[in-house]
Amino acid sequence: MLTYEPRPLTTPPLERRALLLDDNDGNRTLLKFVMQLSGIQHVEAETATAAFQLWKPGAFTFAFLDIELPDINGLEVLRRMRAEDPNLAIIMCSTNDDPVTILKAIKGGCDMFLVKPFQLDGLMKFAKGIDRATLRNSDKVVIIDNRARPHYEPRPGVVQ
Repeated sequence: MLTYEPRPLTTPPLERRALLLDDNDGNRTLLKFVMQLSGIQHVEAETATAAFQLWKPGAFTFAFLDIELPDINGLEVLRRMRAEDPNLAIIMCSTNDDPVTILKAIKGGCDMFLVKPFQLDGLMKFAKGIDRATLRNSDKVVIIDNRARPHYEPRPGVVQ
């Protein structure tokens, strides 16, 4: 179970829009189900190319990005989106929990890193309370491992 503790929403519920990028149908279906039950508008893409066709700066509140994609690496998608959309809350989602990969994602500007496989109950709790301002303004990036245990890494450039 994810132990992310949501704060009161500062993002109005109607402004919660998510881009879901994952090449795995099962993962996209699970994320889509969670978004629907949490009242988060969303669109989905199977490839980075398709995601870039759907995305434009300011169009989404959140982006859930897989790393290992068939066309463009998710870390490159992260880099491009962060450069053009500094307010977008970016949640990386991957089975790859290698510390080097996680560090690259943090340095690239992600706000959270979720290690797959997802646990439905924890993902539901997280999605219902997800808030762009909380994720973007935190001085730490939360990493949730595949056993739903959180740990925190300092955001680059933030003095602890």
